[in-house]
Amino acid sequence: MSEESATVAMRRLFQQAVAAFTQHRYADAQPLLERAAEGHDAEAQNLLGIMLLNGMGVTPDVRRAAVLFEAAAAGGLKEAHYNLANIKFNAIGAVRDEAAAQRHLLAAARAGHRPSLRSLGFIYHAAGKQDRWPALATHCFRLAAEAGDPLAQYIYGLRLNRGHGTPADPLAAADCFAAAAQAGVYLARERLAEVRELTQSRTQLPAARADEELPPCLLPELPPAEPARTVAFMSEHRDALDEYLGDHLINVAAPRLMPSGVVDPDTGAAVHSELRTSHSMHFQPSMYDAAVYLALRRIAWIAGSPPEHAEPLGVLRYGPGQEYRPHYDYYTDDRHEVQRVATVFVYLNEVAEGGGTDFPRLAVKVDPERGKAVKFLNCTPGGEPNPDTLHAGLPVVRGEKWLATLWFWDRPFRWFG
Repeated sequence: MSEESATVAMRRLFQQAVAAFTQHRYADAQPLLERAAEGHDAEAQNLLGIMLLNGMGVTPDVRRAAVLFEAAAAGGLKEAHYNLANIKFNAIGAVRDEAAAQRHLLAAARAGHRPSLRSLGFIYHAAGKQDRWPALATHCFRLAAEAGDPLAQYIYGLRLNRGHGTPADPLAAADCFAAAAQAGVYLARERLAEVRELTQSRTQLPAARADEELPPCLLPELPPAEPARTVAFMSEHRDALDEYLGDHLINVAAPRLMPSGVVDPDTGAAVHSELRTSHSMHFQPSMYDAAVYLALRRIAWIAGSPPEHAEPLGVLRYGPGQEYRPHYDYYTDDRHEVQRVATVFVYLNEVAEGGGTDFPRLAVKVDPERGKAVKFLNCTPGGEPNPDTLHAGLPVVRGEKWLATLWFWDRPFRWFG
């Protein structure tokens, strides 16, 4: 078979695999992808890597996933560079390496990969408000938005509306929010309604330069995690996550929400319960991008625990009347060889009324405040579960309450097995 014929055959295998994958027939997709990947098809290598990374119908193997991403990136696939950046930022199946992660992210962004441009925008945004970083952040969000990335359209709209890294232009922001809303981005309609109340005339913006240099940058040292209030083992920390990251987590989580469950003490399985009436989702490994890393980095700093000790990032939504009745976060059975030693959750939005957190045995209530983190230690210094950590998510009266939640183990978290 000629080289051209072999390439055509690999393409057909990949197309058949994609058809099976999109129908969630993973058992049919895997052998097709294996054959195409062996034939050096970069897209097959990348998709097989995603299946292995997430455990989608296959035995999870994050290390092999990383090898497949490396091979696909060497073949010039920008999506594989993006996936490599994510696992190297977040130390999933690889040692954390911010410099290597940025190299891969830059390679994908310079090739016009929309999620990479959006991720790079968050990296530049985190670099600070001085020098060229705000303008570079806006530039990346703009390029991704103009290429049709709905999440970037929302963030670019925020920056236009706030005048961050670009002249303020509420009418142009409205265009971005309208495009994001049409694509189903959760917060976009709310922002669009806010902006349409403004009457400021549009400013003429310069055309975006797609060839502008996208440089690497060092993430700044984290600021001190000084608490605004401390009571016994519980502390509050303001401005843990800013508006951009908070809104982004909400927008990513919203279409994936499911009714929240609790752990059955007899079986260890997740079950529905009147104890907890919220909706929630948890990020899969392939969803851990640079934005998630920045959020995790900050929350882990507040927790005083390594990021590697965190369970998957969870996002929760409570509507009117929804609550989480008094409960503990630590494990109370002998099946777990690990313990949740710390909890940190962050309020992602302003709650119209209600939705606080109650620690009845401390006689303390925490008021919701956008960006505020609440940290508490579930165990005593000796490692014993602390019954005084009993806490409850109080009912929302008006509006919604969105939370990002992380539980930290007493040792590194195992993604699988």
